[in-house]
Amino acid sequence: MIRWVNCVLWLWVVCGASLVGAAQKSAPTAAATTAAPTTEAVGNFLDVGGGKIWYEECGADTGGANVVLLHDGLVHSVTWDAVWAPLCAKYHVVRYDRRGYGRSESAATVFDPVEDLNKVMQQVNIRRGIIVGCSSGGGLALDFAVAHPEMVTGLFLIGPVVHGMASSDYFDARGAKNSAPINRGDVKGAAKNWSEDRFIIGGNDPVSRKKVYDALVANPQDLKVGGEFEIRPSPPTSHRLAEIRVPTLALAGEYDIADVFAYCGAIEAAVPLGSFEVVKDAGHLIQIQRPVELVKNFNQFVWLVERKEISRTDSQLQDFAGEYRVGPRNGTVSLKDHRLVMEVPGAPYYILFPESETKFFLRTENTELEFVVNGQNVTEMIVRNSDGTVNHCPRVDTVAPR
Repeated sequence: MIRWVNCVLWLWVVCGASLVGAAQKSAPTAAATTAAPTTEAVGNFLDVGGGKIWYEECGADTGGANVVLLHDGLVHSVTWDAVWAPLCAKYHVVRYDRRGYGRSESAATVFDPVEDLNKVMQQVNIRRGIIVGCSSGGGLALDFAVAHPEMVTGLFLIGPVVHGMASSDYFDARGAKNSAPINRGDVKGAAKNWSEDRFIIGGNDPVSRKKVYDALVANPQDLKVGGEFEIRPSPPTSHRLAEIRVPTLALAGEYDIADVFAYCGAIEAAVPLGSFEVVKDAGHLIQIQRPVELVKNFNQFVWLVERKEISRTDSQLQDFAGEYRVGPRNGTVSLKDHRLVMEVPGAPYYILFPESETKFFLRTENTELEFVVNGQNVTEMIVRNSDGTVNHCPRVDTVAPR
């Protein structure tokens, strides 16, 4: 996984070290294996009002985090087959087919997808959880986080859209061209177009392309779902991204379409705990092309979301506020909304979470910061990056005694 080049982290730019390293020393190991596709007619149906939707639950007794999987707008919940078993082994997981997809009934009247998701979570006794959404499922995850912030602990988004942000003319024309055969009853033609789309499955990967093709041919209803009955938030979520206060990771396959990169960039820029990463050798459906890597990175994300912090008062945090020499620039640590925030001109800002009296961590990266106290004064900030590098950032403002 590589970081999007236009979203360079401040410590990489100004301290000369990337926050993203191959070695995650303190992160949990991920023993992810690719599961065989689900073929049995398991699961249940839930009446959500105006129709029934199919859902499947696992891992309720694992003691792990609650996880909800929201599929994309092309393939129903079988898109998660390759990651289902490893996720079920660690977490309490639910996936479902949205209205009109897979085994769920089509919408016959207006409905709110956000409330469908709410009802599914209530059905499986998930009061709060991490929402995983792919493509339009990512857009639903963002909508849900704005509507029900008390029910979301984190957002793990794969090639997400952002409702309220316009798509490009190229994006729309490509979609219309791929789906055109369905208008004359040619399911296989539309399935072929989408499975061979260079953005959906990137690179030379006939195995993944066949999975998409087979899923669409077996479920032609997936190709016919329209959004004419869906209720969208007003004002749109694109105007309210800053209200999302939980760790939010947006992933894009390196071969995905430019629109997705724009959506991911908007999420990283607006969500206070948002970050954006690019997955190498993958297209839009990362869960199909790179399932082992996806599970590994999801486990890392859960670890960051659940990492324990201690309670600190504003006066205790204020001790560390000041200016620090971060590489060639001066960075500022300040107190905002009862949190320490690190800012460097021209770079993203970072919220610091206290682990001890002087040690802090990020929830967007596996990076730790420690403030050095000499007598009664805070004199230095030490940054320990996930790749093992250490950066010393001396305090440069007038040091106030603790």
